[in-house]
Amino acid sequence: MTNGLTVEGRPAEEYLPQSFTGNIASNWKGTEILYVQGEGYKIIIDMGTYTYALDLPNDYTLEDISNFSSETAKTEEAKAKEAGVQIVSLDSFNSGFLNNDTLINVPSGILSLEGDVYEIAHNFLEAVETNRSRVTSTLLNDEEYVSLLNAEYIASGGDMNVAIANLAKTDAYGAILGRLGVTQAQIDGERKEFTDPEGFRKDKETYIDLFNVTAADTWGGELPSHVTEYLAEMTAKGIYTQSEALAQVGKIFDSASPTVLDAGVLGVLEGETIKQTSIGEDKITDLLNKYLPAHLQGEFDIAVEAGKLRNIADYQTTLENKLKEMRFNFYPMYDKEIAWQSIVSAKKESAMSTLGVTLKDDDPILMDLITLNDYGAEQELLRKTGLERGYTKTKNDLTKAMISTFGSGMVRDQQFAEVG
Repeated sequence: MTNGLTVEGRPAEEYLPQSFTGNIASNWKGTEILYVQGEGYKIIIDMGTYTYALDLPNDYTLEDISNFSSETAKTEEAKAKEAGVQIVSLDSFNSGFLNNDTLINVPSGILSLEGDVYEIAHNFLEAVETNRSRVTSTLLNDEEYVSLLNAEYIASGGDMNVAIANLAKTDAYGAILGRLGVTQAQIDGERKEFTDPEGFRKDKETYIDLFNVTAADTWGGELPSHVTEYLAEMTAKGIYTQSEALAQVGKIFDSASPTVLDAGVLGVLEGETIKQTSIGEDKITDLLNKYLPAHLQGEFDIAVEAGKLRNIADYQTTLENKLKEMRFNFYPMYDKEIAWQSIVSAKKESAMSTLGVTLKDDDPILMDLITLNDYGAEQELLRKTGLERGYTKTKNDLTKAMISTFGSGMVRDQQFAEVG
């Protein structure tokens, strides 16, 4: 009796095995007997689209598993033929099909199982049908997965946790995930959303907090609430790993990031304006000023260079070497490793000692000094410039030098003694 139960939406009676030729019946309710040439008897359960096969010991006779007896048949294959048992070759059995149904080997012998194996298989399919209508499940809607899980469920004696765990260890399970294009994390997320909705909700809240903090602390920005909600939902469901979701957050604020925004993220961002990060731009400006004169900096886009600095490993070293090479090509009189700022500072100090003033960066005399790179010539130029510009220190130094060389030009008073 099936008590009005349904399997895959159809009355369970439709899945009951057909009558055997003669009066033979398997010792296990709801099952049929199959004889495989060269291997022996199998117990099969016909569940419609799928047929499940359970092993028997190779030395089992037809009398051991049914009420059949024969006085004439001498071999088990002859007995099977006389009894009307279906006989198939080993190759046919191993093909995975039986009577146009998919044939699934249950990873357990029927003798090791307790309880009604047909009822176990039937209850499984009923549970699958019920859950399909209650929750969206990638795996429960895949017929191959359901059939293999039922085989493991039968083998476990009706323990779903054991069945799921055992199937997850098989190559067939990995192949199913690959075919469906899903990860185990996605499957776990789906399962948690259904079996532990409160835990799933807390996971989402944790991810929302993480993404908001990352936006503020790492990127100095703020994400629209519906964007963080979407990212958290996808992460809790296992569609994104945490690192993948954080990479999406980074791309939202940093257009230079090599990460590609997913279509779903682009969808929730539609119509939004997100201020792009300027992290690294100050660093790039400092590097340009350190290694290059202003007139050579024009070819660099600071925002672009900052993007490379954020996203390319060791880019600072690459850029520094490029800047050193550029400066050396224009000013080869200085060692390549000497920073431009160091050259400028040295010339400013030299000028200060002669002029008594600090030259500005755009003073043409400063560039003349750098180009000369000859102490004697530089000093001559500085003295000339100081006098032309009327710098006090230069004039005073010149006066002192003349006094030291020629004297002060002053005549001392002479006193004459009166002759008495």
